[in-house]
Amino acid sequence: MERYDLVVIGGGIQGAGIARDAALRGLRTILFEKGDLAGGTSGRTSRLVHGGIRYLENLRLGLVHEALAERALLLRLAPHLVRPLPFLLPYYKKSSRPRWYVGAGLLLYGGLGGGAVGSLSARRALELEPKLPREGLQGAGRFGDAQMNDTRLCLENALDAAALGAEIHTHHEVVAIERGAEGCGIRVRARDRLAAEVATLEVEAAAVVNAAGPWADRVRERAGVKRAKSVRGSRGVHVIVPALTRDHALVLTARHDRRVFFVIPQANGSLVGTTEAEFEGDPDECAVTVSDVRYLLDEVRWRWPGVVQFPEHVRHAYAGVRPLVRARGSLRATTRESRILEERGVFTVIGGKYTTYRATAERVLDALLRSLHKTARPCATRERPLPGAGAGVREQAAQLARDRALELAHVGNHDASRMGARYGGLAAGAMLLAEQFPAVHDRAGVRVLEGEVVYAIRHEMARRLDDIVFRRLGLGDERVGARQAAVPISQWMARHLGWSMARTREEVERVERQIDVEDKVITGAMQR
Repeated sequence: MERYDLVVIGGGIQGAGIARDAALRGLRTILFEKGDLAGGTSGRTSRLVHGGIRYLENLRLGLVHEALAERALLLRLAPHLVRPLPFLLPYYKKSSRPRWYVGAGLLLYGGLGGGAVGSLSARRALELEPKLPREGLQGAGRFGDAQMNDTRLCLENALDAAALGAEIHTHHEVVAIERGAEGCGIRVRARDRLAAEVATLEVEAAAVVNAAGPWADRVRERAGVKRAKSVRGSRGVHVIVPALTRDHALVLTARHDRRVFFVIPQANGSLVGTTEAEFEGDPDECAVTVSDVRYLLDEVRWRWPGVVQFPEHVRHAYAGVRPLVRARGSLRATTRESRILEERGVFTVIGGKYTTYRATAERVLDALLRSLHKTARPCATRERPLPGAGAGVREQAAQLARDRALELAHVGNHDASRMGARYGGLAAGAMLLAEQFPAVHDRAGVRVLEGEVVYAIRHEMARRLDDIVFRRLGLGDERVGARQAAVPISQWMARHLGWSMARTREEVERVERQIDVEDKVITGAMQR
């Protein structure tokens, strides 16, 4: 039986970050994820790396300060995946957050490390964002945060962990966690969910980190922990609609419940969200709901009449479960800080923000090493860039890809720019495969190169069709185009992975079912 220093359970951002930190410290590490990397909450976020200006109302000053410090690190260590984003916080007559209140909050945010802040007149705000709702507008606060590619940020943490020697096993579900005899550590058994026959992998480790997010209590039960639940689930829903702003994100207040929500510019429109609702069910069953999508669309249609009139105007809707620390009181007041539980050699991570994943991983490894009385190299994640990073990497990678594309009749400048933005300094490798495998799909606003699919299979641990459609390539943001792209991508995958016709058909049907659910909910939300 193979022995490791550490088993990490969960391939979201927390698990991937912990595995990377552990590998950097020289610990022999193995990670199990029952689905795909970023296949749960970490791939269904607001796509922001931010301090959390709304947390100031609950006086979470320490959390905001830490998040702002981590934002600065990520802008430096992953510039191809995290980029600055300007925000406007407009204030209106009869608003529950008047001008002086907004101004005071922004000054505090800037003082905690948020950078330059300012106040704009209504006229200046409209010059910057002409589509900003005008009625009652008195002005706007201005500040900066950052935007990320959440799935690829998680992926690159896992890829770097693997490059450092960690073993990453996706689509492996942990089915048993057993304490061995004295001094023998903890035995973990995982089942390969994609194997044609029952296939399990059993390992032994000095410690286990449970970073399963919303599934953390399920893992605790399998470890024999019988204590009270630790996770409070909060369902958050987002929608992508046609562009509502020029290049600024907006912080707005919902009419119905005074909750803060965002309007965030995307390449194909605006991301609007998030909702917040108690979720007690199976995280595997979390999906968008008619009521949550309607809540967001009502806010959009009230402020921007005529923008969203038909279901096809809603390009994407998705839901995730935030794994908050279980506590009494309202969800809005529940802390976003992380908590580490140590139970019989299993360290469970609860809560936390995507933005602070690196700091959380550092705390987890420090606590684990203290508990095991083990020495290791110091944490190095403050200094080591992610694989596709580097100075000016977005621009350099895009230019390299464009130069290479000039030699390829089937690759254009748009492809090159897109690949440079997606892969950063790794774009040359993806472009090389695009040269070797020249097939192209280009329909319904979605363009995919076969070389990108091959790259995801060979270098990014993709094993299923939805791994590539929704996470490696992010095609789900255009659900109509994603449906049409599923078949050609599945055929390319079948060729390179040796799938049978039945397996290929099953993979396409799996993706189509996910899109069908989304279509049905969006159509229902549009009906009056």
